Amino acid sequence: MSPQGRAYLEALYNHLAPMPEEERMDAVREIESHLEEGIKNGQSESVLLNKLGDARKLARAYIGDYYVSESPGRSLTWQEGLRKIGFFISSGFVSMFVIPILAVLAGGLAFSAGVAVLGGILRTMGLTWIQMQVAPGIEVPVEYSFIVGGIAGGILFLLAFLCWKGLRSYLRFLSSKYRSFLPIQRI
Repeated sequence: MSPQGRAYLEALYNHLAPMPEEERMDAVREIESHLEEGIKNGQSESVLLNKLGDARKLARAYIGDYYVSESPGRSLTWQEGLRKIGFFISSGFVSMFVIPILAVLAGGLAFSAGVAVLGGILRTMGLTWIQMQVAPGIEVPVEYSFIVGGIAGGILFLLAFLCWKGLRSYLRFLSSKYRSFLPIQRI
């Protein structure tokens, strides 16, 4: 076998890393025998390698077939099954509320932060029809409108940022949990 064929088999072996060693060797031996048989029948090795395609894609097919088939030792216990079902049901139900609420809060608070800063600037410039009250009946003096608007905008922006970070953290958590339930971590 040529160095090109050996390199292909080595690449295939490396890409089959998520599988057990015995299964990896079986897959490589199968492809090696396919190549040797094709060469005996008069086909060139480069044509056979082109027909097989990329080693990574071939490895993905082998890995997928391995994990989909009923392999010994790969059966799901009823406790694991209940745990997975419970996670999927609870995460789906909780996500119906958490994701929209955090997304709307983040967007609404960010918009309100911009309005507060803009209102403070416009009120300082003399638009007195803009109302700014610290409490009922306690009006902010016009000369302090910019400062109060900036502080309010900063607080609102901080809250929007925290909602956004919370949403991203929740989605990252869900994604990692879903990935942990997959039979393999890396293909």
